[in-house]
Amino acid sequence: MISFPAAGLITGFILAIVISAALGFLLGRALTRSRYIERLTRAETTSRILTDRTEDLEADAQMAGEITAAIGPLAASVNHLQENLQDQDRTQLEQITRLNTQIGQLSQQNLRLQEQTGSLAGALNSTTQRGDWGEVQLRRIVEYSGLLPHVDFDTQVSSTRDGRSHRPDMTVNLPGGGTIIIDAKTPLSARMESADATDEDHARALLRHVDSLASKEYWKSFEAAPDFVVCFVPTDGLLSSAAATYPKMIDHALGKNVVLASPATLLVLLKTVALNWRQADMSTSATEVLRLGTELYERIGTLVSHVTRMGSSLDRSVDDYNRFVASLESRFLVTARKFPSTGIVDTELDAVAQLDSRSRGVSAEELIRPSSAGQDPFTSESPTDLRGRHTGTA
Repeated sequence: MISFPAAGLITGFILAIVISAALGFLLGRALTRSRYIERLTRAETTSRILTDRTEDLEADAQMAGEITAAIGPLAASVNHLQENLQDQDRTQLEQITRLNTQIGQLSQQNLRLQEQTGSLAGALNSTTQRGDWGEVQLRRIVEYSGLLPHVDFDTQVSSTRDGRSHRPDMTVNLPGGGTIIIDAKTPLSARMESADATDEDHARALLRHVDSLASKEYWKSFEAAPDFVVCFVPTDGLLSSAAATYPKMIDHALGKNVVLASPATLLVLLKTVALNWRQADMSTSATEVLRLGTELYERIGTLVSHVTRMGSSLDRSVDDYNRFVASLESRFLVTARKFPSTGIVDTELDAVAQLDSRSRGVSAEELIRPSSAGQDPFTSESPTDLRGRHTGTA
C-alpha cells in the first residue's frame, strides 16, 4: 500500500505533467496562432503588394498603350524618314559618282585647253600670225556688216608716195569715191612674250603702235580719203584695259589722226557705211529709172508719129475707095444692071456701099507734141549714163 506522501508525490507529479501538457498545449496553440497570424499578415501584405503591383502593371499597360498609340505614327514617320534618307544616300552616291566622272572629264578638257592655249600662245608669238589673226577678225566684221569684197572694200591695197610703198590691211570704199583706211596689226608682244606683263606694258605698246601708224600718214596715199586711219583692235578687252590704264589713250590717238576701234565700234562704223551704200544704190536706181522713163517717153512719141501717119494713110485709102466706088456705080454698073431686062441673067447686081468711117487720131496733147529728143520731159535735163556700183565701176 502506497503511503500518503508517495501518493501526494505521484499526484503532484501527474498534476505537474498535466499542467505541463496543458501549458505546452496552450503554448503550442499560442505559438501556432502566432505563426498563423504572422502568415496571415504576410499573406495580406503580399496580397496588398500584388494588388499594388497589379494596379501599377495595369497603369503601365495603359500608359504603354497610350504611348504605343502616340508613337505608332511617329514610328511610321521614322521609318519613312529612314527610307528617304536611304534614297537620298543612294542619290547622293550616284551624284557623287557622276560628279567624279565629270570632274575627270573636266580635268581632261582642262588639259586639252591648256595644250590648245599653249599652241595658240605659240602661234600668236609670231608677228605674222598675229597680223593674220587680226586680218581674219577684220574680214569677218566687214562681211557681217553687209559690205561686199572688191566692191565695197579691198584688202592689201598698195600705193606709192614719195618713193615709199604703203599697203594698209584694208580700204573701205565710200559712196562718191571716198576711202576709209584700216590697219589690223595689233601689238600683242607685251601680252605674249612675258607672263608677268602688266596692263601698263600693253598700254605703252599700243601707244607706240599709234605713234608709228600716225607717222605713215596713210590718208595722203589715197585720193578722197579722210584725214585719219582706223587702228583695229581685235578684242574689246585689249582696248578697254589699255584705256583704263591710260585714260587719255583715245584722245592721244585722235590727236594723231588715229581712230582706235574695237570690234563693236568698228561694226557700227561699217554698218553706217553699208547704209550709205544702200542709199546711194537707191539714188542710182532712181536716176536709172528716170533715164529709162525718158527714153521710153521719147520712143512712145516716135510710135505716135508712126500711128498718126498710118491713120492719115488709112483716111486717104478710104477716100480713094469711095471715089472708086462712085466711078464704078456711075460708069460701069449702070450699064451692067441693064442685062436682067434682056433675059440673059436673072439676078440683080448688089449695090456697092461707100465707107463713111474715119480713123481715130491720137488726141493726147503730150503725145501729139512730144518733148525734144534727148530731153527729160520732167526736168528738161539730158539723161546721164549711170552704172551701178556692183558692176565693178564706181
